[in-house]
Amino acid sequence: MKKLMVLSLLLAAAPTAAQEVNLKSGTVLKDCPTCPELVVVPAGEFMIGTAADAADVDVSRGETPQAKIKIGKGFLLGRYEITLGQYREFVREAGYQAPKKACRVWDNEFVDKDDATPENPYQPQRPEPNHPVGCVSWNDAQAFIAWLSKKTGKAYRLPSTSEWEYAARAGTTTARFWGDSPDQACDYANTYDISSKEKYPFPWTFSACKDGYPEQAPVGKFKPNNFGLYDMVGNVWEWTADCYAGSHQGRPRDGRPWVWQGTCENRETRGGAWMSAPERNRIAWPGRDPAERRLNYFGFRIARDLDAAYTPAYDGAQVRRVTLFTGDMDKAKRFWVDALGYKVRLDNPAFGGEETAKSLKLDKGARAHFVVLEPGKTDGPLIGLLGATGQTLAKLDRSVDEAPKAGDFIVVVKVKDIARTFAKLKDMPGVRIVTQPSALTGTGGTSTVGAEGTVLSPDGGRVIIQQVESE
Repeated sequence: MKKLMVLSLLLAAAPTAAQEVNLKSGTVLKDCPTCPELVVVPAGEFMIGTAADAADVDVSRGETPQAKIKIGKGFLLGRYEITLGQYREFVREAGYQAPKKACRVWDNEFVDKDDATPENPYQPQRPEPNHPVGCVSWNDAQAFIAWLSKKTGKAYRLPSTSEWEYAARAGTTTARFWGDSPDQACDYANTYDISSKEKYPFPWTFSACKDGYPEQAPVGKFKPNNFGLYDMVGNVWEWTADCYAGSHQGRPRDGRPWVWQGTCENRETRGGAWMSAPERNRIAWPGRDPAERRLNYFGFRIARDLDAAYTPAYDGAQVRRVTLFTGDMDKAKRFWVDALGYKVRLDNPAFGGEETAKSLKLDKGARAHFVVLEPGKTDGPLIGLLGATGQTLAKLDRSVDEAPKAGDFIVVVKVKDIARTFAKLKDMPGVRIVTQPSALTGTGGTSTVGAEGTVLSPDGGRVIIQQVESE
């Protein structure tokens, strides 16, 4: 009967937002014929982390002290890890070209390989469409999520660390959702066991059982947990939305992702992988890696809220305006919000940390302030207000070649191929190239997310040309 209910939901039209919030725990649905299957995870409470007196607690990773987390409402989580076949569809339909970045594989040693890709991950040598995708970074996962959200009209995301651990535990309190013993893993998870040890004799301990898969296994080959989720332990590590904190002290108690302004040096991964030592193939053990890093045993699964439709931000036909004001950010927001009906989407009073303050040549102790607004009652473009706290921006009133003047409009144009664009611009009459394309980094300079260059238009306006890899 349960299988019949799942099949009927998968074949039927997608439920409305109002219908979704009433779906029972464990219900499986998908938002398009080729979309990933999603499982309804119920609301509830749990203790994140590991008890201080547990035999396998890793204090160095901040597993203890534990914290009580309340998941206030149900949500949807991928039934399986995203597969190579699903990732192929994304690459094909979105025309996605990942930034060039080597992927770590096993080749007589763990080494970064330039030719390692999701299609050629080394392990397995010939992945099938139903294998979990590997060699994907946190940034790659975000690009996949953006594409799927636009395709389906549903607001997808990565699960928060709290949501992930809550879903992986599925009401249990043991180190693994089947119990504490790693030697029982072979019925429930693809971990580093005798099958893997025989082919890859890594110098760490292994689970004393044999599952028949020496490396990544196709998704869904092992028993699910109590929520109906597969491979929550083992197979590939899974990216979460959170910054790695190394502690649960201060973590949001409502299940939201734990992120902060400025530098997020590492993102958190969970679940372990086929090659991980048993002590890492525990639900509570957190991995930590930069958002741009790729390893063939790193993948992800998706999440979304039950009632959240995707609303794409207005981008003004690929043009976003950025207005540079003096230090009175309150006045700037009043103008756009009160007078023109915009709504605040992001308010970051310490944008980019110290790096942005240095690039703007602000006084010591001053901070750059960035506010993103999107149209409310108007049909205008997405607006970014850039100002400073701790000083005004009067010192920027100089040559446009050096920096924009307070109050100037800067037009930001997104392109797919910045090199080709600049090749054309250099021969256009009246256009002057101020800066050639160079690396465009994320908030705080944490990772390269594309390229950016600047030109002056024939009317003297400054135009920033960007190629953003994650979009």
